Amino acid sequence: MGTPNLRIRREIAKIRQHGQIFRGRWVHVRIGTSEMDLTLISIRKKFGNAVRRNRIRRQVRAICSELIPSGHRHCLMSISIGDHASGVSYGQLRLELHLAFQKLGLIDP
Repeated sequence: MGTPNLRIRREIAKIRQHGQIFRGRWVHVRIGTSEMDLTLISIRKKFGNAVRRNRIRRQVRAICSELIPSGHRHCLMSISIGDHASGVSYGQLRLELHLAFQKLGLIDP
């Protein structure tokens, strides 16, 4: 896997302690101020095989680029997909992420 990036780990620890969180039915979104303008997508192996994990990761990336086309500046965002979300449709996933981004102030209501 390579060497771990300790800087990213520190930033993730900061948003876990001091950031905002949205807990939805299928996704949890954490966001906090950071020097890194990254979106991290976390999916556990219990979700399914690699094909299913990669498919939902691509869907989440597409939704993020659609809803926040200019990106988020000075923010680190962590999106965790629940293990039970394997049967969720693209529309349901998009609706929940849209709600999360609204609640966290990334897009206008």
